[in-house]
Amino acid sequence: MYIDMNEKYLVNSSTLHSIFLRSRAHALQEIEAEIRQEKAETLRRAGERLEDALNALESARAAIGGIEGREQLAARLVVCRDLAHLAYQYLIIQREAVGVRSHLDVERSYRVSERLG
Repeated sequence: MYIDMNEKYLVNSSTLHSIFLRSRAHALQEIEAEIRQEKAETLRRAGERLEDALNALESARAAIGGIEGREQLAARLVVCRDLAHLAYQYLIIQREAVGVRSHLDVERSYRVSERLG
């Protein structure tokens, strides 16, 4: 048995150990919650980058139809498509990094077209 600094309360080692374990468990829960929040945030950012790239791709595709400067717009479309494909790959990699193994929902939601012939 231990006596505290004021010698008022008897404290045994199992009580101190229990208090220490509860404190560590609480700290660990807070860290785990922060990690989960950061994982969710990185996925959100990766998804936003993909959506931005796909929006740019659609904008370039819409601008291409029947306008002068078609070659420049076609080149812009290729660049936008490549950026969208890269953003798509980053999202899949980020999902893998945080433990998500199935990507069917991403494949259905975000379609990156093939290169132009």
